[in-house]
Amino acid sequence: MVWVVLEVLDGRRPARILREVAAPALAARLGRLVRVRSTRLVRAPRVCHPSRFVAEISVTVRRERRVVAVAARAEHRGGRWWLTVFSVLE
Repeated sequence: MVWVVLEVLDGRRPARILREVAAPALAARLGRLVRVRSTRLVRAPRVCHPSRFVAEISVTVRRERRVVAVAARAEHRGGRWWLTVFSVLE
């Protein structure tokens, strides 16, 4: 799910996909951040479950020439997982 968002933000996938994986307000905010760039995985994602219906995800990626962290929160609602928070920490 996090990688799909990064591909959208890099312009490699259409922004409409955000509506399928992110809460509406988050999808709208992320849709305004799309630009062409290259992101590569540096370290495997780490997932923490503070509760049964919440997952907190962190991953380290290389974005162009910089290594940055990505933090996300997913919540299980309505029978599926939705991203509710997504931040690229540059």
